[in-house]
Amino acid sequence: MIKTMSEVNFNSKAFTYVDNALVQKSASEVLLNLLSIQPEEDVLDIGCGPGHITKKIAQITKGTVQGIDVSQGMIEQAVSSSKELPNLKYSVMDAESFELDTKYDVIVCNSCFQWFQKPEQVLMRCFNVLKQGGRIGVQAPATQSYCPNFISAIEKIRMHPYTREVFSYFKSPWLFFDSKEEYERLFMNYGFDIIYSELREESNLFSVEQAYKIYQSGAENGYLNQSFYTVTLTDDYISVFRKLVKEAIKEQADSSGMVNLKFERIYLIAKKQ
Repeated sequence: MIKTMSEVNFNSKAFTYVDNALVQKSASEVLLNLLSIQPEEDVLDIGCGPGHITKKIAQITKGTVQGIDVSQGMIEQAVSSSKELPNLKYSVMDAESFELDTKYDVIVCNSCFQWFQKPEQVLMRCFNVLKQGGRIGVQAPATQSYCPNFISAIEKIRMHPYTREVFSYFKSPWLFFDSKEEYERLFMNYGFDIIYSELREESNLFSVEQAYKIYQSGAENGYLNQSFYTVTLTDDYISVFRKLVKEAIKEQADSSGMVNLKFERIYLIAKKQ
């Protein structure tokens, strides 16, 4: 398999993702509660990353649990940390082109829907591998204001004399809809009935270091990904970019050194008609 730059970015984060993806982890707990996975259900986890959520799912159900991710590094990390669970397996697969013989009761899509360049293909494949009446659960950053803190930090990149020219060649890779109705329509167009959907604003206090690590666990994989620029990124550009983002996040801290990190997030549960 030929790795894209996007895959390489996630490969490099495989060993730190679990520790740094604090908001993704807390949001996954909400998603799993909404899905209410039953003890015998078969589950597919799309974009499973290093498998920390997939492993939790495999402890909820005795059914078959399959995790897939486009990143070889993420899957290797997932396999190494889940060897004791006989009902759990992983494969390197792209969500837009995966093929599986097994049919599943539940599909989990945690903090990765925003990365899909062709969500229609993902949903068609999800529909095909779900059992009749099966359900899919998605949680992901949403709206163009997905994280006001990070957007404010990126404005510093956009305006800074050293980074603004190169950054002008950046093209956002993310899929963001600005209303839950737009997400609902997308799923309904591919054969799903909406069980639940909500666009939430969430906020939590983090230290500057924690907030920066959360940024690195997700957003940085887009902002510093060669695949999303039409000019070549240099080590100096990457270094200055990181320094400016960290400075911007530090400027957002209150008098006690804490950052109120805000996210707009979609939670959606849908059922195969």
